[in-house]
Amino acid sequence: MAILAGALVIAALATAVYATEFAVIVHPSNPAKSLSIVDLGKILRGKTTSWPNGRLITVVMRDPNQPVMKFVVEKILGTNLEDGKSLLVAESRKSASSLVFVQTDEDVVKAVENNPTALGIADVYNITSAVKVVRIDDKQPFDPGYALKGH
Repeated sequence: MAILAGALVIAALATAVYATEFAVIVHPSNPAKSLSIVDLGKILRGKTTSWPNGRLITVVMRDPNQPVMKFVVEKILGTNLEDGKSLLVAESRKSASSLVFVQTDEDVVKAVENNPTALGIADVYNITSAVKVVRIDDKQPFDPGYALKGH
């Protein structure tokens, strides 16, 4: 019985580690205020490569091989994890705007903070006042129905 209880606690903790809410962030000087989840998918796929002002978008996100990124890849790209990872590293994607993989959410925030053309995807609990959160489908993180609320 103790083994079963221990296993349940470990499963609950593992779920909590990967249950998160993500935010799309930009540099404070970026005029972007809102994107649709479809537009975000086009940016990640390399179909949309520049901001309305013509400057190239640099996407910064955690390495898609990290378990916590499974939800982000599947939700934004609308595909399973393996196909999503293939899309992110495809040759056609490499000729589009820059895509930078980093190890932590703190690295995502730091990269966006230092690059006026960057768009980052990070856990909301790692966001600082040095970046701006972009609404997704007219919703902010923690709003009911927010598209990037993890499970």
